[in-house]
Amino acid sequence: MNWLWVFLGGGLGSMARYAISKGSIHLFKEASFFPWATLISNTLACGLLAFLVYSIPDKLTENHRLFWIVGFCGGFSTFSTFSLENWILIEQKAWPFVAANILVSLGLGISIMIGVSRLSA
Repeated sequence: MNWLWVFLGGGLGSMARYAISKGSIHLFKEASFFPWATLISNTLACGLLAFLVYSIPDKLTENHRLFWIVGFCGGFSTFSTFSLENWILIEQKAWPFVAANILVSLGLGISIMIGVSRLSA
């Protein structure tokens, strides 16, 4: 039964990521050269993961963990797309955007984890 929780959460997380990528095309039309959708998805996934792990860990059953942490956050965040988009920027020699994407993505993700863990302590 565990696989079903991961499957359902992952499917919903992937659909949410897809919706953000479609929405960001319209929202960031002028700045389409930057991978906004991946940055937004990964940042939101970090926020949700931090909230689940640090703010309400005692309220999560094993099924909740499988659905939300493994499934939803796993499907919603995307390291492979992050890597591909950085490689494309590297091929285009868009060095400032490569640096900005890596630093902002990692900085936001880690900052969210630190902030939520400290707020929850």
